[in-house]
Amino acid sequence: MIKQNNSFSHAKKSSIPLLILVTLLLEITACNQQNKTPENISEQPIPNQTPESDLTLNDVTLEEASEAGEMLWRVKSKQASYVRDKELVRVTKPEGELFRDGKLAYKITALQGEVYQDGNKILLIQEIEVYDIQNKITIRGQQLEWLTEPGIIIVRNNITGSNEQIQASAQTAKVISLEKRIEFYGQVVAMFQEPVMKIQTDQLFWQIDQKKLIANQPIKIEELKDNKVIGIAYGDESEFNLESQIATLKKNVQLLRTNPKLQISSDLMIWNMPQDLIDSPGYITVLEQGEKVVLQANKGQGNFQNNTFVLSGNVIGVAQENQAQLNSDRLTWYLENQTFEAEGNVFYRQVDPPFNVRGPKAVGQLKNETVIIQGGQNNVVTEIIPQ
Repeated sequence: MIKQNNSFSHAKKSSIPLLILVTLLLEITACNQQNKTPENISEQPIPNQTPESDLTLNDVTLEEASEAGEMLWRVKSKQASYVRDKELVRVTKPEGELFRDGKLAYKITALQGEVYQDGNKILLIQEIEVYDIQNKITIRGQQLEWLTEPGIIIVRNNITGSNEQIQASAQTAKVISLEKRIEFYGQVVAMFQEPVMKIQTDQLFWQIDQKKLIANQPIKIEELKDNKVIGIAYGDESEFNLESQIATLKKNVQLLRTNPKLQISSDLMIWNMPQDLIDSPGYITVLEQGEKVVLQANKGQGNFQNNTFVLSGNVIGVAQENQAQLNSDRLTWYLENQTFEAEGNVFYRQVDPPFNVRGPKAVGQLKNETVIIQGGQNNVVTEIIPQ
């Protein structure tokens, strides 16, 4: 028989499997009730005992292992109180450890918590901190639900997550240990150090091993330089590679650039941020807002370092002010001076004065209706200059 004064008030750093601990607590409580008369109960009341707590231990370790003896989780607590009618152990200042394949994977701390008798669920509240040891990721919040058997951790209320590369905030974070994934839900904002970038969405999945961020909800990505936004991208779905820093956006994609002012639309766009390139393997529309020129093609690539766009496949260029139009198989657009080089089945049309011309190649400027058509077997050059 274990005496009450040894286990109740003077236990020092006990390491007890959870089910054994709960059974032990029940036995101690039953033993105490059998050995006490009404008189000595009233004469020797248990100090600092809440009405719903049956027994309290100090410096306790709760742990759970698999059938093969592999450690699954461990919780150390300054104080543990067993609540019989709720079949749980209340812990104070718990320090938790979650293991994966027998190795320590996560460290968890909080101010208060509850460990359920079956060992499959742990609730923690106040000043939650989850630390991913291998990937050096820290998640903080105010409420945590720890489903120990599948190794899932759910953190709620004022969520922040960070490592050396990312700082994120959300309403809820879900850590899936076996899949090495963190899911953020609700008003997600993620900031990156290099390049300086801000992501906003309602759902973001962090695939840790693959070093990817995946969003299946509409997303907004801002690129910043010297604290100023230089590019904004929108899409219904996206994937961002943290290693290559390449964003792939899908469905209703729009990219806005500030210098020069461009609006680029597509259903699939690959944005290479370090090289300042975009690639649209599908239909693309480019609106040069300053000069009011619209370009459309089956696919296109933009290089913002040298301010060029290369479009190919059924290319159409229209100057909105004078309705001059150019069609070709391929077109290189120079954003800085608004000139172009066109190749393959070139057709140019202008309204005032009315004029149409065809040829294999052309160079010029749509806005000013200045076009040079090159081609024909005799290498004829026709220059069109408005009066």
